[in-house]
Formats: sequence, structure tokens, C-alpha cells
Amino acid sequence: MSLKNFFKKIRYGERCDSQTYIKYLKKKGVTIGDRTVIFDPQTTIIDETRPWMIEIGNDVQITSGVTLLTHGYDWSVLKGVYGEVLGSSGVLKIGNNVFIGMHSTILKGVTIGNNVIIGANSLVNKDIPDNCVAAGNPCRVIMSLEEYYKKRKNVQIDEATELVRVYREKKGIDPDEYALHEFFWLFSDNPDDIPPIWKKMNELVGNEKLTKQKMVEHKKIFDNMKQFLKSIV
Repeated sequence: MSLKNFFKKIRYGERCDSQTYIKYLKKKGVTIGDRTVIFDPQTTIIDETRPWMIEIGNDVQITSGVTLLTHGYDWSVLKGVYGEVLGSSGVLKIGNNVFIGMHSTILKGVTIGNNVIIGANSLVNKDIPDNCVAAGNPCRVIMSLEEYYKKRKNVQIDEATELVRVYREKKGIDPDEYALHEFFWLFSDNPDDIPPIWKKMNELVGNEKLTKQKMVEHKKIFDNMKQFLKSIV
């Protein structure tokens, strides 16, 4: 363990990193699948009042400031008026291959399906079906995953080009392999002959075999990274 990580563990304890926090949550009773990542445990709130009522699947990406709840304390207002204690609880389920955007809140009783993208700052107060993109307050389905896939395909060159131009403007040099690590499919079709940072991208979410197959099958637009950079003036 590096000195930096040592002091980070002292300061943040079980929230020092994703792996440590997930291990802690599992001990508490939260069900969490494989390859799930909590990007910023220090800002993530996962309800520990009823941890056994939270089920998180495989390959879930939980970004900064996300809150997962299995209870509500709003009944305190009702008690103040009517005098009764009215409990509040509900199972929270998140499927496989789900991305939860920054500062989103998932309320008790909600089930999020498989292959779902939840946009940033969403309030999820009802179930979200499989294979879709949803966002908003309250959260609603915006488009199917297939529609979003096609949309993202169509903007790859434009976004990569903008990245290169801004990088050159700010740094005075061309971007390196790391800076372009999300756009290398534009100029590479050989998964066995790529830099480590690109290989890491191909290994995400546990389907590396499918990714390699698709990479070989797809038609790259540029012969290599150098040609891509030369095409941008």
C-alpha cells in the first residue's frame, strides 16, 4: 500500500476506495454483484438502516453523490399531526449493466432493470424497465438503449475532433494515447495490438470476448492514430 493510500484509508476508513466500501456494504447485508464500481464512496449515500433490502447487480457504475434509500422519515410529519407511527420501507433493486449518473437519488421500492442509463441529478421514484435511458425529476424514460447507441455512434468523430482541438489549444501538443482512450476504435481494429490503457477499456463490464470480436469486425475510419490526428486542422 502506498503512503498516499495509507493516509486515505486512515482518513476515510471503509469509504477509502470502491473495493473497500463494497466489501463493507456486503458485510452489512447489501447484495452486490461482480465488477460493480462505486466511483466516489465519500460522497455516496447507501442506506444502512435496512441494508438487506438493497440488491445491486453486476457491472453497475455508481458515480459521485448518488443516494440509494430503503426507507423514509417523512412519517414524522404525519406523527406530529395524527400521533401514529407509520413505518416506511421498500426493497431497492438495481439490475445488471447499469450506469447511475452523478447526484441521482433512487427511492425505496424502486427496481431498475438491466442495461439502463440513469442521467445525472435524477430522482428515481418509480420502476425503470430494461434497455433504456432515463433521466429527470421525476425520472422518466427518454429513449431506448438502441436509440442511444445509434446517437453515440453518430457523434464519435465530432467529439474526438473537438477533444483534439481543445487539447492542442490548451497544451500546445497533440493528445496522447491516454487522452484518446475512449475513441481508439476510430483508428484501431486489432484488439491484440493496442496500448494497455486501450486494452483496459475493452476489458470493462466483463464482456471482453464480445468486444474483441466486434473490434475485429468493425471498419475503422482511419488507418491509425497518427492519420486521425493529421486529419484535424
